[in-house]
Amino acid sequence: MGLLDRWRRRGKKKEKEQKKRGREILTSGDKPDIQRSAPGVETLDDETKNELVSLVAEYERLKRKRQVLQEDRAKLTERLDRGELSTAEFRKELMSKIQEASRVSEKLKATSSRLTALGYRGILH
Repeated sequence: MGLLDRWRRRGKKKEKEQKKRGREILTSGDKPDIQRSAPGVETLDDETKNELVSLVAEYERLKRKRQVLQEDRAKLTERLDRGELSTAEFRKELMSKIQEASRVSEKLKATSSRLTALGYRGILH
């Protein structure tokens, strides 16, 4: 054994009793009641239901818009590769697409957080 092999000479450390911190582990009998954590659609008033429907429609529209913007970016890159655009035109159009995509992304976040606050669970990312 060398001088720096102290770790080999050490015996096993005594196992210390570990304390649980943070959330406790749920057992099979301690399942939370999901109905209490979020209101069902049946319990909402008409105004909230209408808001929920409009938010879902807005969310779907924004998702489609994001997809269209991704396709436009791909087409823009293809046009640059074919030589139809100069680099300056490409940068200008790309920056406008990026800014628009940023606005759409922010609106998506706001819409999805509002839907989540209302208890809507139908959003799949």
